Amino acid sequence: MPRRRLIGDLAAVHDDVPLILLIAAPGYGKTLTLRQWAAADPRPFAWLDIEPDDAEPARLLRRIARALHPLRPAGDPAWRALSQPTGDMAEVGPAFFAGSPGRPWLLVLDNLQVIRNSPAQRAVIALAERLPSGCHLVVAARTRLGLHIGGLRAEGRCAEFGPDELRLSTTESLDVIHNSGVRLAPDRARALARRLGGWPAGVYLSALTLQGRADVAHTADRLSGADPYLSEYFCDVVLAAESADTVRFLMRTALLDPMSAGLCDAALRRHGSGQTLAGLAARNVFVAPVDSAVRSYRYHPTFREMLLAELRRREPAAEKGIHQRAAAWYERREQTDTAVRHAAAAGDLGSVERLVGRYARRLVDDGRAEAVAATLDTLGRDAIDKNPGLAAQAGWVYAFAGRRSLPATCLAAATAAIAPDKPRAMAAVDRLRVALAPGGVDNMLGYARRAARPERPGSDWYQVTTVLLGVAEELTGNTVLAMTRYVRAARADGENRMAAALALAGLAWQAADAGDDATATAYAKESADHLGAGRHAGGWSALTHLICARVALTSGDHSAWESSIDQAGPAIRSARAFPWLAAAASIRLTQLLLEAGEVGGAREAAAGARLALAELGTSGVLAERFRAATTELNRRSAGTDTENVFGLTTAELRVLHLLPTHLTLSQIAEDMRLSRNTVKTQVAAVYRKLNAPGRAEAVRQGRDAGLLG
Repeated sequence: MPRRRLIGDLAAVHDDVPLILLIAAPGYGKTLTLRQWAAADPRPFAWLDIEPDDAEPARLLRRIARALHPLRPAGDPAWRALSQPTGDMAEVGPAFFAGSPGRPWLLVLDNLQVIRNSPAQRAVIALAERLPSGCHLVVAARTRLGLHIGGLRAEGRCAEFGPDELRLSTTESLDVIHNSGVRLAPDRARALARRLGGWPAGVYLSALTLQGRADVAHTADRLSGADPYLSEYFCDVVLAAESADTVRFLMRTALLDPMSAGLCDAALRRHGSGQTLAGLAARNVFVAPVDSAVRSYRYHPTFREMLLAELRRREPAAEKGIHQRAAAWYERREQTDTAVRHAAAAGDLGSVERLVGRYARRLVDDGRAEAVAATLDTLGRDAIDKNPGLAAQAGWVYAFAGRRSLPATCLAAATAAIAPDKPRAMAAVDRLRVALAPGGVDNMLGYARRAARPERPGSDWYQVTTVLLGVAEELTGNTVLAMTRYVRAARADGENRMAAALALAGLAWQAADAGDDATATAYAKESADHLGAGRHAGGWSALTHLICARVALTSGDHSAWESSIDQAGPAIRSARAFPWLAAAASIRLTQLLLEAGEVGGAREAAAGARLALAELGTSGVLAERFRAATTELNRRSAGTDTENVFGLTTAELRVLHLLPTHLTLSQIAEDMRLSRNTVKTQVAAVYRKLNAPGRAEAVRQGRDAGLLG
């Protein structure tokens, strides 16, 4: 497959740039690309494959002279200088490049890494510095170690092409796969190309693996670095060149993704991992830095898959201990989700239960529930169901990860096995039961009160339990007591942002329902501040986004309205494990969209509320809120056909109904809880659509059309 784009970039290197480097790991097509370039470029190429004996500068220079002889014959003075055992470029250069420069040429030195850190590499740089104008020295190697190019780079006289430039594009990867005779659907081929990261040899070897397979799609989806062609390539080309200690390091650290010096030292019980990692990265052994600040590294995904397969084949007993030590290392640094992942990989259920039980609230609060849920999946359902303490915490994590059925399954397992004489364990189950509300609103309050008994201000779960108690009281009609609970949850000495945000949203909505817009706005802002930039609380943020949307609608801030509504939708979908919250938020969304004149969107929100209420069973005050919202929705929908005759929106029709009054635009805006500018825009739209020059004529035409009584 021609590398036309890459060859074009190489050919475009300016004449005054003497040195061109192609530096990448094995299999990136360095040699093949250079041969394609030589075939396509009108300039002559000389080629030299570097050998280990070329580490002697004089020998290397003699071989270079012979390779260049057909393009630029060396004179007697140059050969005399080259014949000296200690000849170097300082002596050879003036004689070698004397006379007319002649036609520009390119000299390729391939596989330069075989003489890395040798004196001959200094001769290569000296040669590049003395090249005639228009000529290029092209170096292909796995590493630039020993090539001191700082001076040339600073002068803009060195062009570097690395893995980013050498990797295949998605289109090129697809071409390789299809040109190999593999019939693979484009979406699967693209997915395979993405997994391989454009590594040319990997793409080609994968295509060979797929050739002639009847189950090509199934094989492509599961293809990894452990498959024979890829595994043999890595073993023969990469691992064979490394020492036994380095191979052991590579295999064991493949369990630690990403890797850092401290993590590797702790997990492998050794010292000096940082130097080893840096050396591997410098030599391009399919290791690349990902965070220079903490000096962390990652293996190429396919290389890592091969290493893991080799570890499990050669040292199957080593894996558990490495994962356990990695879990302890991450726990000490309070990176709990990663600690849980390693404990689960070790099959250490005791550590998983302890970590999730101790840090579940914090993990959920930090928006890491999905990552922990994915880790819990690896344990299997039986392992969780047989461990009641873990089951209760897993149900909480799964709920915040947006899972639908698993939280209830975990609750059932925890309920069946929990011991009544363990009040805190019982409280954990009761708290989950309140959140999931399997018996509907009617059963929430009793369980919420029981869950709250062992909790005290400052405990990990105090704020969550208190806000759930407030929710249960609000949904059963005790608004005053609910607001007291919300205040306690919001003002408690703790760092539970999600519970505080939900409590403040409850206070804000109560103020809004009472017509106290100033208080509602203040609480809404405080609730949003608890979520913070870049943070979210999944479904529990829905009411916060919605109260912020109401504040924006009331103030006429269209941009804030759109932003809040856009965030509310995904949050409501994430709340599906909490049917009371999904129902309450969907009802609020229905009301807000009706106020904004978006009847179609309100109809969709009402449908979502209906489904959540059906799942909830008994619904307390939510039933009355839903009836009020759907009554207004039906009333608005009934006038849709008439409105569409003139193209008036629902919001514009509401303005038209107020025009026969003696209210000013400011008073209409206050009555509709909109800004005066918004109302002024809507009035102008009514005049235009009714072809009315002013207010009186708009009223007359509205009555004639039956739009006004």
